[in-house]
Amino acid sequence: MITPHHHHPELIRLAMGLAIAACGVAAFRWPRCFAGIAGTFTCWNQLDLTDRERLDRAVTARERAEGVNSAYGRYLGVAAIALASLEAVPGIPYVLPYALFCLAISAVTLRAYLQFHRATEQRVAPLVRRSPLTALPPVLIACIVASVVVAALLAADPHDRVSAIVVAGSTLVLGYIAARIAAAPALLLGDDPQYEYALDERLRMGRARNVAALACAPVFLLAAIAEPGLPERFGTLGTVAMAIVVAAFVVSLAGSILPLFGRLRVA
Repeated sequence: MITPHHHHPELIRLAMGLAIAACGVAAFRWPRCFAGIAGTFTCWNQLDLTDRERLDRAVTARERAEGVNSAYGRYLGVAAIALASLEAVPGIPYVLPYALFCLAISAVTLRAYLQFHRATEQRVAPLVRRSPLTALPPVLIACIVASVVVAALLAADPHDRVSAIVVAGSTLVLGYIAARIAAAPALLLGDDPQYEYALDERLRMGRARNVAALACAPVFLLAAIAEPGLPERFGTLGTVAMAIVVAAFVVSLAGSILPLFGRLRVA
């Protein structure tokens, strides 16, 4: 059986390196979209001037409390370029740098929540129960679980075993981070509770779903590269695995993008 990705690993590594480096350049160009609040909003134009000013103040206060500013986006840019250089090392699995970059983005997101939690411990906590499933619905949880299972199945091929194990571990960690964010309590600064709560809800949903999409992405990439070169005895396994991860990636990506266009709901 022809195994194209076995015969041309240098092309895969080159493409992966360029893609990760491009992400690094983008993180430098739009740092707040990678490590701030701006990346979870597209609704400013839907608000009148007064409401937009209230939202701006709430966002500024939140960013100050989280302590995650544009510099973090640039740190991610440096990390991406450094990880891209790892693709030049033949002994390193080709998916590892991308999986580590996904982890780095999610780690900054989790750090923002932990810092905000400390900043608001002595402030206001609304007495409102909310379900983690609102931010991370069962269908996205199923996507993460399916991605982990497929990565574990791909480990049956000795050639891709190391990559599959690394990606499975990365997806598990990312899934845990998404769950932590989804379960985060609503903690407010107390200056403008209405907009702060609306902002908190949007951030919880946007960030949890973004991390879920990041969890599914490395497995999708691994399967896309590995499936054509699987031995014949794994042919059916590869076809099924590819169908599952494509569905999981598309659903998780849609789940992370569509909420950005919804109106901001202020109580």
